[in-house]
Amino acid sequence: MANPKPIIEVVYGVFADNNLSRILPVLDEKIVLYSSEYGPAGLEYHGRSGFITMMSRLYAICENLSVNSLVYYSPDDDQLQDTIITTGFFKGKLLIDNELAVLPFVHYWQLKDNRVLRLRAFSWDSAKLLNRLQQANIGPNLPSNGHHNAGNGTQ
Repeated sequence: MANPKPIIEVVYGVFADNNLSRILPVLDEKIVLYSSEYGPAGLEYHGRSGFITMMSRLYAICENLSVNSLVYYSPDDDQLQDTIITTGFFKGKLLIDNELAVLPFVHYWQLKDNRVLRLRAFSWDSAKLLNRLQQANIGPNLPSNGHHNAGNGTQ
């Protein structure tokens, strides 16, 4: 497989320039995107239209998005060289309060034939961001003590 870094950089570049048409050629038609339920756009998305839906959700809550401190990792046991892990943080202005939001992330990418086949997105240190979103009634509904329970769909 060719170097996946330029393909992934196209995806991250779209966060900054909002040019979604630029991204479609690097996404597999049946791409599966998983974003942690406790993130700003948490769900599972399918296909290119799913990716656009996810991006639209992000643009509805944040503007001036940028990707910072991006680091690439290749798993040692990846025989096909079709997997790459990235870490960094998103930065942007949260529209509900016009204040800066910073969200560290880890992304697990799977590529095939120079297209993104799967993307699993995880974030951490998101409690403050989610609290800001909940105050505007647009974030996930977390219990006040921060613990998950069967009543809110998690164990």
